[in-house]
Amino acid sequence: MKIANLLSLLLGLVLGMISIQWILSPEIAAETLNMTYLDGLGRNTQIRDFTAFFLGTSTMCFISFFTKQYQWIFSAGIIYMLAGLFNILASINYDADIAISSLIAEILFTVIAWTSAFFYKSNSL
Repeated sequence: MKIANLLSLLLGLVLGMISIQWILSPEIAAETLNMTYLDGLGRNTQIRDFTAFFLGTSTMCFISFFTKQYQWIFSAGIIYMLAGLFNILASINYDADIAISSLIAEILFTVIAWTSAFFYKSNSL
């Protein structure tokens, strides 16, 4: 259970820091993801969706940490797995540049989340 706790806490903190950056300095947050900081309604959508994405998954990690329930962090892993999948599909289907650094992070976040979920579910380590 120690590994599950450590991974949940670590992932929750990383995702929480990213969400705080979207709240306090969205222009810098967009730049760190190699994105153009949009204008008007696009900016509103960009800020709210990315803040919700990172803050929501961070919250799931912390809920798993406090409750020791694997379902929460497993769900966060599903979200990052889907983000990685659509990263690839956007490149294939819509001639979008593939975001390699984001894909690596999405794979890493998925692996961390699902490893933690496995240890919570098996109630070991």
